[in-house]
Order: sequence, then structure tokens, then C-alpha cells
Amino acid sequence: MDIQTPAISLGGVDVSNVIDTRRLSRFQIGLFVLCSLVIMIDGFDVQSIAYVAPVLTEAFHIERATLGPVFSAGLVGTVLGALLIAPLAERIGRKIALIGCIALFGVCSLLTTLAADLQQLMIVRLVGGLGLGGATPIAVALGAEFSPQRSRATIVMLIYCGYAIGAAGGGLISAYLLQILTWHAVFVLGAVLPLLLLIAVWLWLPESITYLAYRGTRNDLIAAYARRIDSTVEIDPTGVLQVEDKAIGFPVTQLFAGGRTPRTLWLWLMFVTNILSLYFMISWFPTLATTAGVDVSSALVAASLIQVGSIVGTLTLAALARRFDTFVVMSIGYMGGTVALLLIAMAGSSVAYLMVVAFIAGFFVIGTQTGANAVSSLVYPPSIRATGVGWALGIGRLGAIAGPYVGGVLIALHWTSRDLFMAATVPTAIAAISAMIISKLVRRTGGHL
Repeated sequence: MDIQTPAISLGGVDVSNVIDTRRLSRFQIGLFVLCSLVIMIDGFDVQSIAYVAPVLTEAFHIERATLGPVFSAGLVGTVLGALLIAPLAERIGRKIALIGCIALFGVCSLLTTLAADLQQLMIVRLVGGLGLGGATPIAVALGAEFSPQRSRATIVMLIYCGYAIGAAGGGLISAYLLQILTWHAVFVLGAVLPLLLLIAVWLWLPESITYLAYRGTRNDLIAAYARRIDSTVEIDPTGVLQVEDKAIGFPVTQLFAGGRTPRTLWLWLMFVTNILSLYFMISWFPTLATTAGVDVSSALVAASLIQVGSIVGTLTLAALARRFDTFVVMSIGYMGGTVALLLIAMAGSSVAYLMVVAFIAGFFVIGTQTGANAVSSLVYPPSIRATGVGWALGIGRLGAIAGPYVGGVLIALHWTSRDLFMAATVPTAIAAISAMIISKLVRRTGGHL
């Protein structure tokens, strides 16, 4: 999908063209790695709190069910962070906002070790979630901005693989630390890693070229970044700066300006529907598998294969996105997710069958959503990219809140496992239709944002 980037010209040099036409430099690759590490923190946090949960029940002398509000508090924090902090980054600068988000989460992770009761734990999870929710869309937007147009979709998908790596690593590291130390060690590590990353981001991550151009006061940085991408570029930082398609007004309103309303609404629908099914699946899969007659250990192994499948799926989609229409690829992926959920619905007590369909479900349901989280940046111009990604993730995470809850309600109504997973195919099918419509909307405008 050929989505054009608004041109930024300084001293007669088209900076956007420099990014699009040159080979990737070490400067860009380093930026992509830093952005992926930022997203990795989010994945680490999700799995680490899940692994620590059984220990926390003993430490705080509470029932396991009472940890539900703690999980919800962190998730609500990420929603608010995505909706509020990402648009703020368009105003104060993406690098500064990202540093603030990383610092916020790191400090809150450390404060978690000092929590004396459940209420304090909920507060630090909520505030820390704000940092996580804001950091991810900003990192995606920065990665997209410095990517060549020809491979932007693939690069941002690879950047977002950091989430799955962080989730897998977070689980393994947390399990090891809990064997040799107390639960506090997990959150100390969860504080040290972000704060170390904060130093690297401060030293080496560039500010958004789009933000600098719209601000118009640091043309020297724009020239320096262009030269780091291609050392042969001759660019005069004192020359005339020209910027096309400068956004006017509050960033969120720009998601609906310039004819972008249909694609914004369809993107939100795509996110919330698939994420609803996704979180239903990962929340209830082990329980429903054991209910069907599968032993607990096999059910947990199958659940882990879902995550393995998600990584393979994301990498596969990233490769396909270089050759085909990105949102058509997303649509096919969501269709595959619909089939995968249908296969799970038909599963009985066969462990081998369950292992296979778990991998397939991870490949399509989670792998496609991971790709969608990344390529949502392609729907909007650089000036509102962090806002667009942030709001898509924020709205989508409403599905993350609803998925497990709806599953619990339906289980209470005595729905069978087959019926539950059959019902979960409906939202993924809607996501597939939404992705195809987004592709048509973008093509209708000739690829222009």
C-alpha cells in the first residue's frame, strides 16, 4: 500500500525523500532497536504480574479473586495513557513524552515493592499503566517516521515484536526469580530495566523530525538527522524550511479531519473486535481446555504455544506486508483467526489436536493483532501518528477489558466451551471486514493520508 508521507524540505533538500530512498543506516537501525525495547517493557510487565499473582495472594493474605481489580487497574492505566499521553506527545515532543512515560513506569514498578496493601498496589499499577499506555504508541510512531516508505509496514511490525519477546522473557525471568528470591525482585528488575533504557533513550533516540519541523526552532537537528541517515547529504540548517500538510487544532480532532473519519472509525472497530476475542481466548483458554478433559499441564503448554504462534505469525505477516496490500494481509489474517477459533471450538480432549490449534490461534489471532498495532501508524500522517496509534490502542484495549468479563458472564450462564469459542469467531470476522474496508478507503484516495 503506497501511503505518501507529507514532505519536509530544508534548504532545498527533501528530508522525507532522504528517508524513503536511502538504505537503512546504523542510526535508523539503532532507533528501531530502542523503540522495540520500549515496547518490550509492556510485554514484560503483562507476564510478570501474571506470574507473581499467586505469590502476592500469600504475601497480602488475600483470595486470588481479589487480585482482579489490580489487573484491571493496570489495564485501565494503559487505556488512559494511550488516549491522553499520546496526543500530548504531539504538543511537547515525542522524545520528551517517551522519557516521561518510561520514568513513570520505572518509578511505579519500584514503588510496587513498597505497597503495604491491595489499595496501594492498585494505585501504583494504575499510574504505572499510564506510562506503559503512552510509551507504546509514541515508540511505534517514531519507528514509522524514520522508516523508508517501501518497508515501513514490515519495520513497524518487527518493532512491535518486542512485545511478544518481552512477554515471553518476562514470564521466564519472573519464574526464575521467584525460585531464588522474593516477589519484590521481579518488580525491582521491572524498575531497573526501564530506568537503564531511559538513559539510552535520552542519549541516542532522536526527536521526531515532523515535530521539529512544525515547531521550526531546531532546524540544526533536522539537518543532523538527515546527515546521519546519509552522510553525503548537503543540507543547510539555516535554509528555508517547508512543511506540507501541517495539522491544525487539537490532535484528536485531526483523526476526523480531512476525510479521515471513516478510516478512523473502521480502524477502531477492527481493533476493539479482534482484541475482545483475543483477550477472551488467552484469559479462558486453559480453564476451558481443562473443562473439556485436558490435564492442567498440557493445557498450560498449549497456552504457551499460543504465544509462540503469535511471534511466528507476526514475522510472517511482516514479510507478506512488503509484497502485498498491508490491510488486505491484515484482513486475511483476521479470517485465519476466525477459522482458528472455530477449530478450538471443535476441540475435544485430544492433547495433540489442542496443541496444533493453539499454535494456529496464536499465529492468526494474536499475530495479526500485533501487526495491526504496528501498521495502524500507516493510516495517519506523521503530524498525528502518535495520537492515531494511541487512540486505536486505547479503544482496542476496551475490548481487552470486555473480553474476559463477557467470557465470565457467558460461563456463568452455562455456555459450553464449543458455544463460547463459536461466539468468539463473530468479532474476528468483523475485524476482517473492517481491515478490507480500510484498504479500500485508502486506495480510494490514491494512497494519500
